[in-house]
Amino acid sequence: MSSGNDSFIQLIKNIPKAEIHLHLEGLISVDTIWKLIQENKLSFEGSDSKENLKKRFAVRSLDEFIDLFINVIQASFLKEQDIEHLINDAQEYLKRNNIVYAEIFFAPSKFIQSGFSYSHMADILQAGAEKIKEESGITIKFLIDVSRTFGPENADNNLSQVLDNPRESIIGIGLGGSESSGPAKDYEKVFNRAIKNNLKVVAHAGEDVGPESIWDTINYLKAERIGHGISAIEDNKLMDKLKENQIPLEICPTSNLFTRKYVSEIDKHPIRDFYNHGMYVTVNSDDPTLFGSELTEEYILLYENKIFNEDEIINIMKNTLFACYISDKQKKEIWKDAEKVINKFKSS
Repeated sequence: MSSGNDSFIQLIKNIPKAEIHLHLEGLISVDTIWKLIQENKLSFEGSDSKENLKKRFAVRSLDEFIDLFINVIQASFLKEQDIEHLINDAQEYLKRNNIVYAEIFFAPSKFIQSGFSYSHMADILQAGAEKIKEESGITIKFLIDVSRTFGPENADNNLSQVLDNPRESIIGIGLGGSESSGPAKDYEKVFNRAIKNNLKVVAHAGEDVGPESIWDTINYLKAERIGHGISAIEDNKLMDKLKENQIPLEICPTSNLFTRKYVSEIDKHPIRDFYNHGMYVTVNSDDPTLFGSELTEEYILLYENKIFNEDEIINIMKNTLFACYISDKQKKEIWKDAEKVINKFKSS
């Protein structure tokens, strides 16, 4: 396949896409947070105007990111109904990036601790998924982040809430939060119970901790996909295992560069080595607003820096779609639509 950079970048934008590693709170816009600050009559240091809030969103370190996420973004939500704003921002993001199917993490722990009703939040997520489908034709499903940050007991309580409040749009659980303080094996019972109840199970691993974290996620949690997984580059046996089992890696390049734990330059990112090794590579954006890079831009970053050529970018897009939790029939239908766009590009 051959064409100029500009036309292929346009193709990246035009192809109907899937995304599988995306946090709902990480989709919120500065405008929405400013609206919530005003509606809820809140005051945060350094956020006394929309301009200053915008500057606060331009985080430069992991500490600044955590401070913004906990002390501004999550602290702006005072009632369950505020979560509707997240749905609206998600819809705009998905439309901008021509994403037709997405699996989105939602982390309820902090909200539940603030007195929010999980059942009411689940209703809002379900109504939001139905609204987006009706208005934009986009399908979204949710994975509830049981979270390492608050410990195994809290994770088990979150799972109980999911099981006691089933919703069609909520399909499973994920393990996010602080990887360094929450070893995967501590959550084995939680994940076993989720699997017994036919929930999908995924987990962040190898983002901030070495390959042993990924091994534990596979062995103890039986995770079907690995969020990030970049520390696998330090363990050839693990790379072989991931290749052999074709466990999808939900790789988020800009997020990995930002945290700077294993890579700080795009041309040194292990994604190329993983791809060459035959591992199952997907590309995602993680927290688009906070990291300043949306899904389309992630693909453009990899293409413009010559990490992958045109055919490889298209193959990774297909990988991402086929790693989704939808039927083979649905995957084939979406990819058929993608091929129409691709074939038009090839023949032009």
